[in-house]
Amino acid sequence: YDTNAMWIDTEASVLSEVMPDYDKGVHALSHAIVAVAPLFVPCTASDLDCDHSHYGCTRVLLFDVRAGGAGTSAQLWSHFFHSQGVLDAAIDLLSECPSSCDKGSYKGGCPGCIQAVPCINFHEDLSRKAGLYIAKRMLARIKQSRLYRRNDSASRLEDAVIFSQKETNSSPSFMARTKALRNASDLVSARSRNIVVGRPSWPADNSSASNHRSMVEPCENMSGISLSQRPQMTSQGGFMRH
Repeated sequence: YDTNAMWIDTEASVLSEVMPDYDKGVHALSHAIVAVAPLFVPCTASDLDCDHSHYGCTRVLLFDVRAGGAGTSAQLWSHFFHSQGVLDAAIDLLSECPSSCDKGSYKGGCPGCIQAVPCINFHEDLSRKAGLYIAKRMLARIKQSRLYRRNDSASRLEDAVIFSQKETNSSPSFMARTKALRNASDLVSARSRNIVVGRPSWPADNSSASNHRSMVEPCENMSGISLSQRPQMTSQGGFMRH
């Protein structure tokens, strides 16, 4: 069926001659990228898959599982060219398994890392060590691309602007939070607005608003209204005073 896909070269002409587990490494890297893809784009294993070939590999191939394409691979492609992007996350997964399956001699992964995605080859012919080496070389090549350097410069500029706003305390949201915290911590200001912090104040009628303001003071029962002065609800739903 027709669908959308993306691929990245894995230097087969160079690495396949010097790496005995080269094909297993490409397979493992493909699994790792699919496993971390949901961290960057909204997808599941039913949305994105990879080429599970384990012989004569030349590239990492990712494609939309849905016929006609759902756009998942197209969205994921842009995250390869950002700092701390898809490849960085895949390298972290290949470097150290969350379930510590890399402590033994078996290097084919486990359901806690690169075997977490469906595989038509039943997770055979996987090498986390070889996949890690291929991923690091791929990331080094991508960092030299014009698109990556442009995105990295834009990200650094945005971080610098955010840091400058924090230093000068001129951010509108920062100022709003500061004012809200200051008002919340100022008990005198709260009393002037006829509010007892932590407790709702009772509504007062217009005829005795001034008397009601004088009654609403913190007392030992922590309700803001003394027991003898607490309003009671009538059968009609209003309030009456003793």
